[in-house]
Order: sequence, then C-alpha cells, then structure tokens
Amino acid sequence: MASSKPGNDPLPAAALPADAPGGADDPACDAEPGAAANPVLATETLKAVEHIQLSPLSIQAASLVRSVDALSRIFWISLAGTFLTIFFAGLAQLEVNASSEFISLGEYQVPKNLVPLVALLFALFVFWLTANRLRMLCYVLSSSSLPETMVDEIFRLNPPVLNVFDEDNDQDWSPFNGVGVLIINWAVFMGNAIALTLFSTFQRGAVTAEFDFLELSLYLLAAAVVLIYGVRAVFPPLRTILTRLHGLTFRIGWQRKFAGVLLILATIAVQNLDKFADPAEQADDLLGPAFANAIDGETLFMRGIEVKLFGIDAVERDQVCQNQAGEDYPCGSVATQALQQRVHNQDVVCWPLYAISATKVLGMCAVQDPGGAMPGSPDEFREIFAGDSLSRIQVELGHALSVGVGEEIYADEQNQAQMLRLGIWQGSFEPPAAWRARGS
Repeated sequence: MASSKPGNDPLPAAALPADAPGGADDPACDAEPGAAANPVLATETLKAVEHIQLSPLSIQAASLVRSVDALSRIFWISLAGTFLTIFFAGLAQLEVNASSEFISLGEYQVPKNLVPLVALLFALFVFWLTANRLRMLCYVLSSSSLPETMVDEIFRLNPPVLNVFDEDNDQDWSPFNGVGVLIINWAVFMGNAIALTLFSTFQRGAVTAEFDFLELSLYLLAAAVVLIYGVRAVFPPLRTILTRLHGLTFRIGWQRKFAGVLLILATIAVQNLDKFADPAEQADDLLGPAFANAIDGETLFMRGIEVKLFGIDAVERDQVCQNQAGEDYPCGSVATQALQQRVHNQDVVCWPLYAISATKVLGMCAVQDPGGAMPGSPDEFREIFAGDSLSRIQVELGHALSVGVGEEIYADEQNQAQMLRLGIWQGSFEPPAAWRARGS
C-alpha cells in the first residue's frame, strides 16, 4: 500500500506511475472480480478524486444551475394553475351548475365562493415563491466570481422554461418573449379568477334574490391587491438580473401593461358571454331550454337575461303579509322560494314578448318536462304550455295577482286561490303596487 506523509492526500491510482504500487500495471488492478482488494486504498482514492474535482467555481456554477431549475419548476406550477382556473371557470358555466351554489366535480361538490378564494391564495403563494427564487438567483449572480462567458453559457445551455432572462425580453412590442408569455399567463389566470368570483356572487344572488355587493367588492379588492403584490415582488429582482446579464435597463412598458389589463378584461368577457346574450338572437324567438333561477316571485334569471313573467304582479321579495292569525310572515320570500322550487334543476322555456331593457324582457315561461314536446315557435309554445305557464302557477298558489291582460287569462285561477285561502289570500296583504309606491 502506498504511504503518505501526514497532512498530504494520496493521489488517485490513475495519477501514480505505472510501476508504482496501485498503478496501472499493478497486478491488483487486473484482479478477477471478487478478488480481495484493499478497502483503505479504494476509500482514499475516492476522497482524492472528490477533492480534485471540487472547487469554488464548480459550487457557484451548480448553485446557478439549481436556481434556474427552481424557477422553471415554479413556472410550470403557474402554468398548471392557469389551466385549472380555465377548467373550473368552464365547469361553472355548465347549465348543471347554473342553479347551484356548488360546482359539480364527479361525486364531489365544490362551493362556488370557495374556488376564487383558493385561486387568489394560489396566486399569492406562487408570486411569493417566484420572487423568493428570483432574489436567490440575484444573490448567486451578485456573489459569483464566475467568468462572464461561463455565466452566459450556463444561461444559454440551461434556460428557464419561459426564457425570461433572454436579451429580447426588453422589447416592449414582442408578445411571445419570456416576459410577454409570463404576463399572458398571469393575465389569463387573474381573468379566470375574477370570472369565478362573478359566478360565485352573481349566481348566489340569482338563487337567493340578493346580490351581495360587499362580497363581490371584497373579492375584487383582494384580486387587485394580489396582482399589485405580484408585479411589485417579481419584476424588481427580474430587472436586476437582466441588468447583470445584459446591461439592460429593463422596464415592463405601457404596451405590456395595457395588453395585460386588456387580456384580463377579455378573459372575463369570454367567460361571461352568456350574460351578454340577446334573447332575440335565439332561433324561433324562444329563450331556452335552460336552467333558471328565481330573483323574486315574478322574475327569472336565465342565460344572462331577466325574464319578468307576463300577466302577474307577485308580492315583492321583502314584502310582509299577515296570516290567518294576524301574524306577520315574509310572503315575498315565500313567493320567491315557491318559484325557485318549481324551476330548480328543470329545463325552462320562455317566449319573450318584448324587451324592457338590454338585459330584461317580459315573457311567458314554462317548465319543460323530461320527455315532453319541445316548442319550435311561439305558436307551439301556446299549444304545449297553455295551462302550465309559470304565471298561471304563481297565481294558482296565491303568490301573485293577475294584472293587465292577465286579469282575463288568469281570472279563474285567482278566484280559486282566494276561495281556498292560498298564499297571500290566507290573511291580509297590501297589493304589491301599493307596497312599491310606499317605498317599503
């Protein structure tokens, strides 16, 4: 065995002379597999090889490579998050979820108001993690003694997924450089997150007849705060790194800011196209079949349109009536719930008679029973649903008064409800028009 003086590391076998013990011509190198070998010599040789290969420059190069790899993984995570928000926003638009406060995901039910909150928390975490890794990379670059050519070679051979450190990222009008793709990704993510917020608050309002402006405002404020935090946390270290690599005075530029905001708004609009639909554009002047929600005892919300039921005037949703014992009860809420129960998870077809506004029409509506005939025109609607219109049912149950032309059409139903003391006829009530006039 080759000996070494204290304090000196032994050389590896490959560095020894051929005729030295342990050298290339040493008989021990030609030993058959399984032959006895000197374990001490093998261990000392491995330590020597490790010692020779290890240097401060290699450590710095490895740190640089690992920092860039970590950013790549984060970028993949952010891209996956964007696809998930698109997926959930698509699910929220399905008619099966339109009248529910949940998004159906197989056998699971995900609360609608929970999804946008999770999306914002995910965005906050990824922004923080990205900024943290960028600062780490910035520190590695600032403390590195690697030659500039080596640093450039490392970034050229081992770029992050989005190539955010390339020199062309300084071009404001290039949409497909690394920074441009990063902005597109997060704009689409935030647009879908806000769309999910609208689904949550808007659909909840349609079901409960109460649009929660406070909840919507808090969601939108949280989205703005998260987005501002992301911009302020991510771009300063990115700017420093690009300056270190290319000597650039990097800036986002108004073009990219404008494009990002425009893409957020476009994503929100695309995910809410049904809410801007014009019922007159539907074939045969019919609206539906589609799921609907009761806003009050005489108004449905379906496909982004409010449909006021023809020929009736239901008690207002916050109106109070008196029962047989003279006690107050929320007759308006009861009327709303009765209409909601009738249309819940059912296909509803409406025949819009005329438009009250861009998003509100007066029409006749009915529930399409499974397997029943589907009207193809207003004439067929009258034939199929002559006695089953929702207006007629609300009057029959005593939740609405017949008004206008409806006084002639639904006179028998109203007389029967009054005779049987159903709904508001069980006690005393103020006509809805008088209630509204008082401003109650």
